[in-house]
Amino acid sequence: MKKIITIIALVLIGTSCREDNIPSLPNFEVDKSTIEAQAEGGSFELNIRSSEEWRASTTEPWVMISPANGRGEVVAKVRVDSSLTNDNRSTLIRFTTAQNSNRTIEVTQSGFAKTITPLNTNEQIASFAKRDDRWFETVVETNVDFEVITEFEGDEAWLTVDDYSVELDRGARPRTTTLRCNWKMNTLNNERLATLRLRAKDGGAEATITVRQGAAPVITDDRAGDSLAVVTIYEKLECWAEDTIDAQKPMSSWECLRLWSADDESLPSPEAVGRVRDLDLSYFNTEEGIPYEIKYLKYLETLSLFGNVNTMLKTIDMGEEVCELEYLKALRVAAFGLASLPKNFAQLGDSLDVLDLDSNNFTGIPSVINEDNFPKLISLNLASNRRKSINDLRSTTDDIGIYSDMDSSDEIERLFLWENLEELGLSFNYIEGQLPNFTPGENGVRAYTAEDVREFGDTINWAVENNLPRILPNMHSLRINLNFMTGELPDWLLYHPRLMEWAAEILVFEQQTPATDSYGRTVKFDNAPNSMEYYFESYPLYRNRYEFNNEIGE
Repeated sequence: MKKIITIIALVLIGTSCREDNIPSLPNFEVDKSTIEAQAEGGSFELNIRSSEEWRASTTEPWVMISPANGRGEVVAKVRVDSSLTNDNRSTLIRFTTAQNSNRTIEVTQSGFAKTITPLNTNEQIASFAKRDDRWFETVVETNVDFEVITEFEGDEAWLTVDDYSVELDRGARPRTTTLRCNWKMNTLNNERLATLRLRAKDGGAEATITVRQGAAPVITDDRAGDSLAVVTIYEKLECWAEDTIDAQKPMSSWECLRLWSADDESLPSPEAVGRVRDLDLSYFNTEEGIPYEIKYLKYLETLSLFGNVNTMLKTIDMGEEVCELEYLKALRVAAFGLASLPKNFAQLGDSLDVLDLDSNNFTGIPSVINEDNFPKLISLNLASNRRKSINDLRSTTDDIGIYSDMDSSDEIERLFLWENLEELGLSFNYIEGQLPNFTPGENGVRAYTAEDVREFGDTINWAVENNLPRILPNMHSLRINLNFMTGELPDWLLYHPRLMEWAAEILVFEQQTPATDSYGRTVKFDNAPNSMEYYFESYPLYRNRYEFNNEIGE
């Protein structure tokens, strides 16, 4: 029994000793006095020991603690939200217990530095691509609004940036913005460089993007160079006509061109043999002028470009390079969308015989087209330059196509005084007013003489006897129909020695009907003849020369 009592006593003594060795919990204890967070925010742990119930609180929404109360040993997580500013900020986490003991932890957070960070600082682009593919996008990470300054090594500004915006709804938190950059073709045989400088509008941040563009292909001054130039022109115009070019076959088999032969009478030089003489491309889609590679076809004699998509909607300048063609005699750029000619267009005046600008978007007769600049020109076609279909010019005369008022402007008169012209097309434009009268002895106009009688085969005595003005004496085809002309046909036209060649009842006398000019006048000639009998009475020898029914329309 004594033994049992002794053992129990020893156990009790041992137990009492162990309880005395367990440390008691403090009133409140936390292992950190401060939390330092970066701008991105984050999560932090607090080890809390307390013998009392505690609660935690903070006045700022960007700091949260969980759990926000407890007792004993607790691991609490403090979450710091991402910053919204570029400046540092701070707040306190306050702990309270039942005994009103207070403890605080300071939370500090650095702000985002102002940043503009392109994800790609070096862009490489080709020298050429189809028009719709001449762009690229570059992504920029930023937390400030910025401007883009474009710098070039040379004088040409060949890179532009579309409008963009930086939404700062997230404050200083970085976000991505996409820049769309548009580029022009490189016509140089060397690489070119542009720099995009991205600068914060309020300062403090800057970045650069380097854009390198590849060199244009080298086009040599030989037959191979001509082949490459034609293929490049075809691609840049975005031609879709099938079987026009087959790069696997010799250039001589291409349907769109003709080469110089050694026995050609007008061969410009022995070096021209085998080079491109004529180029004819149709049906394409371009917003630009004639590709600059045209200048490498140095022996080109005839150029014909016809059939652009949505011609009436386009405003295109021809481009200066075509004017460098020394041997060009015939130029046809029709249904292209031309609205202007290059400054150096008169350079073609020493060689050009034929100029066809049919179905374009000129708003008047280009002033560069005159007898002084083009003394060799014999055929000029400016027909069908209508951008809109209007039958009443009282509504507008602005940007509708070739508009001219012969009552107040002499631009049409100047064309009628161009003696060398053999063909003149002005049909289907917006030309109004009365055709000009001419008086021999004024503005260099002379009357027909006996010398002219001999030229026309003793058929125009009436013209000499009646002192008829000698206007367009070499004209074989005059087309002024379907305009808005009014008033009377002048005698120089009604009795023109070549009138029977002009199909006058269709291509001269007939005007737009029904239609009204800008003065409110009904469009028509007051004295348009119903028969050509008057003409054959004046020129009786012509009656036998031309097979003609006297009554118009029969």
